[in-house]
Amino acid sequence: MTMKDDFVFAGAPYSNQAPLMEKLQEIAPGSTVEFNHPATLVRGLLDRKVDAAVVPVAHLFSHPELTMIKGLGIAADGPVRSVLLKCNKPMGKIKTIGRDPASATSNALAEVLMKNYFKQKVEMYDFQSLENPDAAVVIGDRALCAEPAPAGDIDLAEAWLKWTKLSFVFAVWAIRKDCPFIDEITDIVHRTYAAGFRAMESIAERYALKLGGSQEFWIDYLDNSIHYKLDKRDMEGLARFRKLISPDRNK
Repeated sequence: MTMKDDFVFAGAPYSNQAPLMEKLQEIAPGSTVEFNHPATLVRGLLDRKVDAAVVPVAHLFSHPELTMIKGLGIAADGPVRSVLLKCNKPMGKIKTIGRDPASATSNALAEVLMKNYFKQKVEMYDFQSLENPDAAVVIGDRALCAEPAPAGDIDLAEAWLKWTKLSFVFAVWAIRKDCPFIDEITDIVHRTYAAGFRAMESIAERYALKLGGSQEFWIDYLDNSIHYKLDKRDMEGLARFRKLISPDRNK
């Protein structure tokens, strides 16, 4: 039995987080749920304004005072459809890539893949600082609903799988290591996901009305393109990515 439920949870306002967050206040009625830009979520945790947040894994790696809640995240084992490299030029001619300001993880994944899988040397730029990049990282519902780029789109999760034979974890529930309520919060977020999974059809219908597409389109995205229960293979992919983007820390 949870002894406390007036926690503050935070996440980004993307459809792929809905199954993790949709039922939080139903499971923990005294809780507060906040939505913000992914890059700001870690700051809320570090400032103790938020108890748990769904954060891009690159941010988790950068802050050893945080830990992930075991067993849950946002992952893909193949095309994810919402984390894309949108190409204005064909591969082989891409020299500049604009970062998506919303996700350090997706930007780092694009850089890792260009270097190691596509064998291309590129320069990464903040999107607003480069008017016409050769390609751009685009994530979330904006990527999912966008028309293809002039030279096509590269699904970064699909490219990761082809290269590593591992699934890719984009985000996880994170919490401060010194939080005295880790067990309670872990129980809440797992029960919330179970309730969100049962509500997948209604979540899909809501996004179809909000952003377009059919209910079936959104169910396929939320229940097939993405998975939320993390297993050993997901954790292997997470560890591989961590070593690639922070090699000195992992020696």
